[in-house]
Amino acid sequence: MQQFVPPSVPPLAAQWPGLSMAGAILRQMTWAGHAAPRSTAGWQDDQQFVALMNAYRSSGGLARAQEVLELFVRRGGPDVATLARWVVQRDVLSFDWHTDNWMPLFQFDPADMRPLPQLRPVLAELTGVYSAWELAEWFTEPNAWLQGATPADRLGRDAAGVLDAARADRFVANG
Repeated sequence: MQQFVPPSVPPLAAQWPGLSMAGAILRQMTWAGHAAPRSTAGWQDDQQFVALMNAYRSSGGLARAQEVLELFVRRGGPDVATLARWVVQRDVLSFDWHTDNWMPLFQFDPADMRPLPQLRPVLAELTGVYSAWELAEWFTEPNAWLQGATPADRLGRDAAGVLDAARADRFVANG
């Protein structure tokens, strides 16, 4: 006999009871030393999120942490503890918006959903300079150091160039 699952419960959360707790854990994780997440109460923040979502479309899009976990399971990838560790260790970029933790998909290898190894040094350069939200924006904005390309689009093809751009932008931001 199958267990009844209310339609509002995501399918994976119904199959894996600890997943809803994991989602709460992921939402509580913050980047030490960063400014508090942006207020999302106003329509301007909603517009900024929609703009960010549109900006990531060309590089794979954005997904909630819950959806990333579902991709992990489907592809035989890591578990929730691994994803949480990646967020805390800044191996992946994540940011909060409307009580959800969001992750750009460009940063994961589509085959096994592991973070691209070239991402970590870029995040290390910029973590102390930008908030998580600002970092998410940085990856989508045309960058002069990359001849107008976005870091998200360029990371897979020119990791050294993206790292150089991150170093230059860190230097400029720090004055």
